[in-house]
Amino acid sequence: MTSASKTRITTGIAAISILTASSVFAQSSPKPAPSTWDIEVGLGFASESEYVGGSTRVSGVAPIVDVSYHTAGLGTISLGARGGLRWTFLEGDDLSFGVALASSPGRVDNKKGTLLRNGSLRLRGMGEIKASPELGVFGHVTVGIPIFAELYRGLGDGKTDAKNFSVKGHGGTRLVLGTELPFAVSETLSLSISPNLVWADKKYTQTYFGVTQAQSARSGFKLYNAAGGIRSVGLDLGAQYKIDKNWSAMANIGIEQLRGDAGKSPLVQKKGQNSAFVGATYKF
Repeated sequence: MTSASKTRITTGIAAISILTASSVFAQSSPKPAPSTWDIEVGLGFASESEYVGGSTRVSGVAPIVDVSYHTAGLGTISLGARGGLRWTFLEGDDLSFGVALASSPGRVDNKKGTLLRNGSLRLRGMGEIKASPELGVFGHVTVGIPIFAELYRGLGDGKTDAKNFSVKGHGGTRLVLGTELPFAVSETLSLSISPNLVWADKKYTQTYFGVTQAQSARSGFKLYNAAGGIRSVGLDLGAQYKIDKNWSAMANIGIEQLRGDAGKSPLVQKKGQNSAFVGATYKF
């Protein structure tokens, strides 16, 4: 595993935001022999904000599960910490492309957030954003350095249910762009630097950072209409140490700065967000 990204981005750890931003940046490694399985499991400790823009942190133990099947001629099918259910049907060191089914964890307003679900009592009255599936495409092209892209569209409608005051999925679009710069310190220790940028459309930004008239009346936050644009810029610093052919230890620090209408939202307490993860995995 070359990085721990957020994302918030699947099974267990994939819902953790620090694993979401750099999960797309794992596609250019050498491909194993056709028709083989890769299974990696582990455990780690994570710490992050209880919701994007919040100042209160949540910490705890997080499982790692990553399963990949490399077919003889139809690419690789994977499930786990690197971004939901993914099918990479075009694979190469300089070019890759695939499709994915992921999950947006949503957000609650009547309880504290956890590693698996964003939320805060501070948001009481804003209503729940239901967890919802997302369809996406991803890939990379190497032009001197690898450039990675991942585009997701939520399957919700972004509309508020009048009965229980919840949103059935954001229904918006988000785009992650970035690169990963690896550094081999030794045969067993490798480091990586992964800058990234997240763009989101109006529907996505309004769902997570906007405040409607009804929400304002219930929560006390001022009315806020959020437009689309650059949501955040970030940087992930990762390290991996190979203990032996099966065991590896890893660490990741993620730094994110909310930008544009997302950063100006009255829901945001801190524009600068940070996260950390340490763990160990066993590869079968």
